[in-house]
Amino acid sequence: MIEPTGVAADAATILFNLPDYHVISTTIVAGRRQVIIETDQPPGCPSCGVIASRRKERRFQRLRDVPVAGPVDVLWSKYRWYCEEPACDRLSFFESTPQVPRRARSTSRLRDQLVDAVIRSGRAVSETAAGFAVSWWMVRAALNEACLLRLPDVDNLSPRMLGIDEHRFRSVRYFQDPSTKAWTR
Repeated sequence: MIEPTGVAADAATILFNLPDYHVISTTIVAGRRQVIIETDQPPGCPSCGVIASRRKERRFQRLRDVPVAGPVDVLWSKYRWYCEEPACDRLSFFESTPQVPRRARSTSRLRDQLVDAVIRSGRAVSETAAGFAVSWWMVRAALNEACLLRLPDVDNLSPRMLGIDEHRFRSVRYFQDPSTKAWTR
């Protein structure tokens, strides 16, 4: 029985399961899986929104992603596109997606899993970083981003009552007299 050769790439895209991307190739390099991906659709210009049709250049960007049965090296074949709108000030731009926003070096699903591991599982930040093979700083940045997006603005909240820990009954302050250099109450 003869099978078409295009089935393997589609199966790899389905197994990799990163929205808006498809798998170009997969290899094993030095015992680690390497997955090369690219976006499905041409992007729109961030300034004017016109859909791009001409590619300018390509570069590979290394992304951190969720480990699946061991570490996975993800390379994004990222294109710079021409903006063909004459009224637009931007001449070219690099593509970005909701899964990998501008200037991001990791996927959104990895950041979501880091936050879930710390908040829902109650794991320490250092333990989560070691489990996902990322830095402590990345886990902390993902937590800060999640807090800014999910928590309400404290300036808009009004307290219902004050407890004993929310105020100071009495405070004694000392200051130094500039002329005599003596401390006074």
